[in-house]
Amino acid sequence: VLVTLVLGYVDSHNCLTSSPVKFTLALLSIMPLSYYIGMAIASISAQSNFAVGAVVNATFGSITELTFYITALIKGSREGNRCYAEIVKSALTGTLVGCVLFVPGLCMVIGGIRHQEQRSRSAGVGSALLFLSVGGVFAPTLFSKVYGKLVCGECHNITQNLLGHYLCHNCHFDLMENNGTLYYSHVQPLVYTVSLLLPAAYLIGLFFTLKTHSHIYDIHISDCHMPGHHHSAVVHWSRWRALVILLLSTLCMSACADLATEHISPILTNSTISQYFIGVTVLAMVPELPEIVNGIQFALENNLSLSIEIGNCIAVQVCMLQIPILVLFTIFYPTNFTLVFSDLHVYASMFSVVLMNYIFMDGKCDYFQGTVLVMVYFILLAVYFFAPSPNGC
Repeated sequence: VLVTLVLGYVDSHNCLTSSPVKFTLALLSIMPLSYYIGMAIASISAQSNFAVGAVVNATFGSITELTFYITALIKGSREGNRCYAEIVKSALTGTLVGCVLFVPGLCMVIGGIRHQEQRSRSAGVGSALLFLSVGGVFAPTLFSKVYGKLVCGECHNITQNLLGHYLCHNCHFDLMENNGTLYYSHVQPLVYTVSLLLPAAYLIGLFFTLKTHSHIYDIHISDCHMPGHHHSAVVHWSRWRALVILLLSTLCMSACADLATEHISPILTNSTISQYFIGVTVLAMVPELPEIVNGIQFALENNLSLSIEIGNCIAVQVCMLQIPILVLFTIFYPTNFTLVFSDLHVYASMFSVVLMNYIFMDGKCDYFQGTVLVMVYFILLAVYFFAPSPNGC
């Protein structure tokens, strides 16, 4: 972290290192900072009542990703570059798909090597919140597909006849330029409504799992980074020490996120790989590496339910907290972020949630089912790898 901050702000003209090196260092610095933020949250929650613990969980649980997303949106708005908003959407989708498919699948494969069959009790409130969150987040996108105006470009007359057939290579639903009335009168109010309902549902789920029905799920506030998300029940630090570490880690996180967005431009412009793929892999999964390690450790201890809950609850927080916060942020600071995703994001997310719930329907898990989840995740990554870059990138 110190090396990243010194190189990033002292060597502003890239005399010592290049932008890709600084971008890589900034991403790597996010991992220890996210670990310390999680430890501080667990310590504060363990020494507080339910209300304080819930507020801390909801406020700082997604601070790692939100700092990066907000700085990227601000940079894109200042430069007038829509590519940053598309990168943020790709990272959000990549986190959702990765935590629903890759994290549980990898934990099932590694845990299945040691234990022939494992049982999961995670088909409860986490699965219901996942369906609710994915349906709510993509509702404006589906609404725009039904009522939006289809604009096609690069059209060629096949038969050389004015009334003949045309072949179009670039079609998309345009809500802003050619059909702004639909967006501002119908889609935008729907986006704001969804952005208020989803956090309310998240808080209800938090209250359900941690307060009124904690005996069913055997979850304690001191264990939680999210609803159902266990860390160690031991108080690692005192309340004031944890608060100081939390604030310092958050400040360093903001600085590293700012450096990452500052030096991502050459990578986006010079890379031959699709920006979709960069968003759903590097930007989405690197901040989640500490959680993946935690999930693997729990799976090796034959506690697969906890491993699956880690992935589920990260995905729920993406949909029910991070996306509504980004939408509400655009009210105070206008950006190019709109809650209308590409078809690829919609299909990948919905298919992942349905497949994950189907796999865990019987409550029994083995390494073969985990292999299926991991292989489907790699297939989706291949789709993103060969997909063309978003419009404007």
